[in-house]
Amino acid sequence: METDKASKHVVCLEFFSGIGGLHYGLQASGVQGTVAMSFDMNENANCVYEHNFGMRPNNKAIDYLEPADVDKYKATCWLLSPPCQPYTRGGKYLDDQDPRARGLIRLIKLLPELKHKPTHVLLENVMNFENSQSRSILVRTLGSMGFAINECLLSPLQFGIPNNRVRYYLVASMRHGARIGSGASEHNSYVDDYLQSKRNVIHTEWPFGSAAISLSLSKQTTPMQPQPLERYIDRSLDSEPSLLVPASSIIKRTKLEFDIVQPSSRQTSTFTKAYGSKHLIGSGSLLQTKNLDTRENGFGAPEKLLELGLRFFSPKEVALLHHFPLVSTEDDKPFVLDFPAEIIQRQRLQLLGNSLNVHVVAELIRHVLFAQQEPQGESQ
Repeated sequence: METDKASKHVVCLEFFSGIGGLHYGLQASGVQGTVAMSFDMNENANCVYEHNFGMRPNNKAIDYLEPADVDKYKATCWLLSPPCQPYTRGGKYLDDQDPRARGLIRLIKLLPELKHKPTHVLLENVMNFENSQSRSILVRTLGSMGFAINECLLSPLQFGIPNNRVRYYLVASMRHGARIGSGASEHNSYVDDYLQSKRNVIHTEWPFGSAAISLSLSKQTTPMQPQPLERYIDRSLDSEPSLLVPASSIIKRTKLEFDIVQPSSRQTSTFTKAYGSKHLIGSGSLLQTKNLDTRENGFGAPEKLLELGLRFFSPKEVALLHHFPLVSTEDDKPFVLDFPAEIIQRQRLQLLGNSLNVHVVAELIRHVLFAQQEPQGESQ
């Protein structure tokens, strides 16, 4: 299935932009578009964003944006990666009542009020967002405006990337024949039916829908299994002092299992913003660099791990696993990820832990968000 990417230049706004994962995803998708403005309050992230894109994100709190602040860009596409804490155990599942959800709720309320409403929306968040009240509010608003909605839970593993980072994605495009901003009863009926479907509408396989058709027609295939880690790591870093896991941090954890992978492994766990800190458990995989014929997890005998040469993945390696472009190989893809010298290693890992997988986003933009839409009523 062909996309309409060549028919019209896309003007995007990137909300909760972080280090620009959605921007890189747009670039990698091949869709002809620009990001007119990005919005984020994290100054470290904004420093990295400006360093790479030459544009400083707007650091005004999103929950205080007015219609005029958004309308002036005449954007046709919104890209969003709102804070995940309201939808996690660590955030106590406060959902739309969490202060960190105010920005997203504000944007949802702004949508019907805008003179220049977007016709395409892509949102990324953690698994469990699909069960939230925030999701219901978003889906009801978009559906009542005439958007066709696709939701999915996908991991980079499904794309041949050795990192298990299951994330929720909402991909919405204005349906053919729909009146932008309309609250017509037929749209509301569509929303009611959609929401009543509950989890049945959440895709968990790739490709799905228009993507399956597009990939089939282009004779592209999805990798059967992820690539080995050795394609992503730099073995010259195995003795880098700043990456070595301190022995003292290992020994004191006697009743816990360490998440340890080897260069031949084909899977790593999710790297979180706590990766590279004292929080060794649950923040991401550790790389075993010595005695590769030995496999241990340290439970009950953490001293056995001291001979395995355990180290953290470097920021560059995590960035590669997230498929950020680090080297510009094409003239039409000039933006690459580089960290300013003042952003130290711990901060780099924090920012990457808060980011997303660029390749997964690019595939959704290319094959779902800007795929030719079905006539109204036949999109689901």
